Amino acid sequence: MEPYSQIVIGSDGTVLAASGEFGPGLVDVRLEDCDALSHEIREAGKALLQELTRSGNRVTSQTVALDGPDHALHLVAIEALPIRRTATDIRDLLASKLAVMSFQARGDDVTVSIEVANDVPPVVQLDSEKVAWAVTTLVGNALRYVRSASRRLNSQTVAVTTGYDPAKSEITIDVQDDGPGIPADTVNRLFKRDGLNVRGAGLALLLIRDIIAAHGGRVEVRSNTAPVAHGTTIRLTLPAR
Repeated sequence: MEPYSQIVIGSDGTVLAASGEFGPGLVDVRLEDCDALSHEIREAGKALLQELTRSGNRVTSQTVALDGPDHALHLVAIEALPIRRTATDIRDLLASKLAVMSFQARGDDVTVSIEVANDVPPVVQLDSEKVAWAVTTLVGNALRYVRSASRRLNSQTVAVTTGYDPAKSEITIDVQDDGPGIPADTVNRLFKRDGLNVRGAGLALLLIRDIIAAHGGRVEVRSNTAPVAHGTTIRLTLPAR
């Protein structure tokens, strides 16, 4: 190992750049998926990302001693995107941004529903423009797949549901459709960059992931292609602060 190595981590846990023994082959892999990084380094990286979220800074760093005083690893965590947090009413945000989409969907006999749990905080600090874009993009994608499969699969609903986990102080926004679903092997590749071939819906999903990660949140996908229980749910989880 070189006496000094460095790893740059995006706010979603992706290794963006590396030097020394750890690079450059680790670029664009996630901390928890990388066998070449020791458990101690992965834990230090996760702690650094948590500090980035708590501090509200765009960059934070930490030096970790490796194999004695002659070797050190410099971990650097950076915010994925600039986030401009403002006090936001989730109910008003979803209702206003989805009103037109809901009206247009009715013309195709597709229902777009919005439900916000009673215990969701009335105001949360987030970048309302970026989160609104993420949600409306997911709803637009869902409508496209539901419309294309509506006659064949009796698909006709897109549901946007917001919940709250007080134990973790997190809000969740689920965009659920009863479209044909996404094959499991495709789900596993949804948030992986494929050189320069990422475009269209794939690029949009990567941008959505980066937006939510920059808030200190995460994106999860559940999908089913079964003949009866088909459909997809994409969950956005955001800190409720």
